[in-house]
Amino acid sequence: MIPVLLIHFPLGLILSYFLKIFKLDKASNRINNYLANFWMRSFLLLTRRKLTFLPGEWKPDAKNRFLICNHTNALEVPFMVSLPYLASSKDINLSYLGGDIIQRYKIIPLMMHSRIVEAVIYSDKKPDFRNFKNSVLDVITRRSIFLYPEGLRTFTEEIQPFQTGVIKIAYKFGIDLDIFVISGMMGYSGEEKYKHLRKLKKIHFKFCGTIRSSEYSDFESYLASAENLMKANKRQLEELEKMIE
Repeated sequence: MIPVLLIHFPLGLILSYFLKIFKLDKASNRINNYLANFWMRSFLLLTRRKLTFLPGEWKPDAKNRFLICNHTNALEVPFMVSLPYLASSKDINLSYLGGDIIQRYKIIPLMMHSRIVEAVIYSDKKPDFRNFKNSVLDVITRRSIFLYPEGLRTFTEEIQPFQTGVIKIAYKFGIDLDIFVISGMMGYSGEEKYKHLRKLKKIHFKFCGTIRSSEYSDFESYLASAENLMKANKRQLEELEKMIE
């Protein structure tokens, strides 16, 4: 409800949209990134959580890529869209990939309207992989795209197997995968097994590393490497949470 209740969100989106129409993309993008960061900070304040961002050696450059992260209960979205501010790179052009649910909203409660950031939308009801692939390859020339390779909200702290569709596009066309992992999001759950996370009131968000298709001889090893890297870093964060507890 944060983007709906605070007036500067709709005003900012309208201004950003007009700037986009007049091809003032940099200014439009800066507004989007500011709104995303404000959303995340408000989210943390209202839920009384503390964020620990571990950027490692992540240094965004001019080359666009996929930013992938585990998908628990959708509450991690504010952190993904705030990466430009978290990384002190306010001019990162960021888009997102999602399914039919995007079509149900006039203003996506992420960071911006899907048209402003040229969101890539796939349809489970009317799948068209060729057009979807072309959309991905078109947008990646101008923006990095964040997505969730598990393909669904898991409502668990465990990372599920990656879906292959979009990752195959990355492998075939040489798109780097920057891998992030987030831990502690099920602290918002009422389930007994996550009671320790509710008490901890901490969220850890970490850059795990980059996977490049040129370094792998086949898709299967490329996919497994990305999945294993995310899982290994998730285990490290869980150990850290136990030490803090």
